[in-house]
Amino acid sequence: MQQVIHGTLSLDGERERAAATCIQSSTSFGTVLQSTFAVFTRYPLPILACSLLCFAGAGIAGSLIYATLMLRGMAAQNSYFALVTSTFYLQMQIQATVGAFTFLVGRGAITWIALHMPACTDAPACVEAILRAAFGAALRRWQPLLASSLLYGALITVSLVGITWMLREARLDVSNYRWVRRDANSILNMTLVRAIAQLPPDPGSPFTELYSATRFHLARQSGSSLGWVLSQPSTVQLPASLLLAGLGGTLLAFVTEALLCMRTACIMHALQSGVLQWLAPTLSLSLSRFWRIAAWRWSIRLAVIVLFVAGLTLPTTLHQGVVVPLMVSEVRAYWPYPVNISAYGIGAALISAFTIPFSLIFEARMYLALSNDRQLPFTTGNPPGSLSHRTAEAITQPKSPRVVAP
Repeated sequence: MQQVIHGTLSLDGERERAAATCIQSSTSFGTVLQSTFAVFTRYPLPILACSLLCFAGAGIAGSLIYATLMLRGMAAQNSYFALVTSTFYLQMQIQATVGAFTFLVGRGAITWIALHMPACTDAPACVEAILRAAFGAALRRWQPLLASSLLYGALITVSLVGITWMLREARLDVSNYRWVRRDANSILNMTLVRAIAQLPPDPGSPFTELYSATRFHLARQSGSSLGWVLSQPSTVQLPASLLLAGLGGTLLAFVTEALLCMRTACIMHALQSGVLQWLAPTLSLSLSRFWRIAAWRWSIRLAVIVLFVAGLTLPTTLHQGVVVPLMVSEVRAYWPYPVNISAYGIGAALISAFTIPFSLIFEARMYLALSNDRQLPFTTGNPPGSLSHRTAEAITQPKSPRVVAP
């Protein structure tokens, strides 16, 4: 402003600089995070209802079915190890079948709410109307949503192959261990291993269940002797091929998460005719703001992982390492194991009912902020009458005072 007073900068130039600063600040991480909380607090009932139905429902149902089948089978056969494999695979099949549909619709519905922010009250009729509109919008876009889910899930699954291959050789994967030993060192090591397992992105159903079943199979193939012996990470230097596979998988997961995290927001922002019409705009926007998107998205992911590990992983590992063995020795039966596993699955599903929609809302608000930032390049090269020129003119030109009739 001092430059305007002294005549070294025109008033229009000062307005453009101020408007550019305003837009730049509106696309900061703090602003996007604040708008995410605002959406979550404005629509808590529709978002949580959709999340419980679409995200947590499959996990809770699968865990309850696992516990029921295991307890009934153990009561009839008095054998835990003969039932656990077939029952776990059945649980994964049920969760994959149900979750493949509900996960798809839930992502689209919550993203639609975050993008369009419909008028809402706490009345049940209003909540029902929002859910009906959100589910309808997601179902109308089921083909591009399915295509995006398959592409993202396949890329993340391929990355997990290399990551798991490296972690298993280093004894830092959950498939290296079949149970938790009753000592502090083993409990802390298992907590670390489970925390590392949370770092790669979730590929989504049915890829998640396929990955979990593969890990379970690898753990069973390790043998009971390895379950006792391999209680510490390996200190042996890893071969170069394993390091390349692990680093390649990590890089693929990092890039895929940064480039495709806003795929659902692009699909739900406007109705599109083609199945893959969303891909080019999503990649274009993500590449133009790659490092900013990667930093923001992985910051949210790391914060969620820290909360998940502190709130569920560590307490559950302590319970499995201390309480469950005591209960088994006291009651002289194995029923505490399936009960504990089912309780862990239900707890993880309930936590995901909050973390998954929060991440989806953040991605949607980030998409809006970065799209607006991209459409408002405050340069003198915008021709008069263009969208960027009209938008910039609307922001930089002062508005006339509003006249209120007496």
